[in-house]
Amino acid sequence: MNLDEARSQQKQVATAFYMLAALMLCAMAILVMNLASERARVQDETLQWQRLAAQYLDRSTMTGVDRSAELVRIASISLAADPEQGAVLSARSLDDLRTFDTSHFDRAASLSSQLDCLAQAVYYEARSEGVVGQLAVAQVVLNRVRNRNYPNTICGVVFEGSERTTGCQFTFTCDGSLIRTPRGSAWRRSQQVAQHAYLGFGRDVTRRATHYHTVAVDPYWNESLVRTRRIGTHIFYRFATRREREAGIVRERDA
Repeated sequence: MNLDEARSQQKQVATAFYMLAALMLCAMAILVMNLASERARVQDETLQWQRLAAQYLDRSTMTGVDRSAELVRIASISLAADPEQGAVLSARSLDDLRTFDTSHFDRAASLSSQLDCLAQAVYYEARSEGVVGQLAVAQVVLNRVRNRNYPNTICGVVFEGSERTTGCQFTFTCDGSLIRTPRGSAWRRSQQVAQHAYLGFGRDVTRRATHYHTVAVDPYWNESLVRTRRIGTHIFYRFATRREREAGIVRERDA
């Protein structure tokens, strides 16, 4: 091997070494960027959960406690497919969430009351239904809250007309059902369903329904509404659009 060939080989080895070093540096840079991005995502997600946790704090539970150090836990609820129920709620605990902005406490007390009203509607109206059927009842309540024809709070919607012997919007509020205190696993599940619906997890299974009744009855008021679907023992309806009213369409077939 002559001197020129030796120098050429040395240059090739050096070039390969530099290329390998450059590739390693690029890989390290990408790894660092990914780690930084993941850390930022986790921090952002944690902050969102922290804000959410603060909404559920009850001022009464914090009496005499250093709020900056109080430990808070909240369940992350998800809806999973189930061959029998159609869907089931699963929950996992999120630990090490602490109190934050004290301005959330007043809102927390109000939110707790609203969620209780929603859970009562689920419990008394649909505790024998599957999870999807229970979610449907909760979503009807929330759809009414968003509709200008009804009160703009959950409790206002649920207990509308309850002061009258007839004309209450939800039967359990005026037929004596409230004498029986909610309890047991059915009540706990109703509370979970209420939280799930309120937080907006999943789509509206009722297709924007604002009314429903059981399959055992056929009330007169459903003739002016559009039937959206049947879930369990309930049939759901929504208000007709102007075009539907002009066309005389008031019901849709089940999907």
